[in-house]
Amino acid sequence: MYLKLFFITVCVLVDSICQAQPIIHSHNDYTHALPLWDAYNNKAGVIEADVYCIGNTLMVAHTKEEIQPDNTLDKMYIQTVIRLFNSNQIDSTHRFYLMIDIKENAAKVLDILAGLLQQHPYAFNRELNPNAVQVFISGERPPDTSFHRYLSYIMFDGLPTKKYAPEDLDKIVMISDNFRNYSKWNGAGVLPVEDSLAISVIIKEAHAAGKPVRLWGAPDTEVCWSTLLHLSADVINTDKVKECRVFLNSLKR
Repeated sequence: MYLKLFFITVCVLVDSICQAQPIIHSHNDYTHALPLWDAYNNKAGVIEADVYCIGNTLMVAHTKEEIQPDNTLDKMYIQTVIRLFNSNQIDSTHRFYLMIDIKENAAKVLDILAGLLQQHPYAFNRELNPNAVQVFISGERPPDTSFHRYLSYIMFDGLPTKKYAPEDLDKIVMISDNFRNYSKWNGAGVLPVEDSLAISVIIKEAHAAGKPVRLWGAPDTEVCWSTLLHLSADVINTDKVKECRVFLNSLKR
């Protein structure tokens, strides 16, 4: 009995420590030299893909004009994740999230996405497999009062301005907002004190709700990464995944 309690306590502590580690968010991952693989090899905790629905196919691109015929969500991300699981490359030491930023037509995108994910529950349903890749939705989202109606393999990106009902808050992975809503700082020198205070407020509120915080649009510099971590932000939104991993590793020494 005591051994079992000790084991559970250790697991909880280890999980808490892991959650406290800064998370790399691979911003617009599909624009990187090796989509998904750069992020995966540098242990990014979140991988982001912008999605449009063309016909009945989910296409990955920043704008409709940039859509390429081969760049489907299924080919670039879903099937790659499945191959990782089939080769036993994802375990509790290397779990990550796939964030789908819906550009338009959320209802149709979510319907098609749900169909794709349901075909591979071991890879995308953490209720069945704790190491599964959790998908969550950003960009155009359904009404926040409907989040709780979605099955567990679809979660959501939250906003600091929203007051979520408890059942909908449970469906939120993190709280995200535009850094530029709080500061015009360029990432060099020191973040102005008043900006630090404004950012600290939303971080504290999110943490009080039990959610990590991501500020996108922040300067992509080491000075800014360090500043955000000092303010207790949990997620570094970056296009420089490799450089960010080197930076975070240097903090452990």
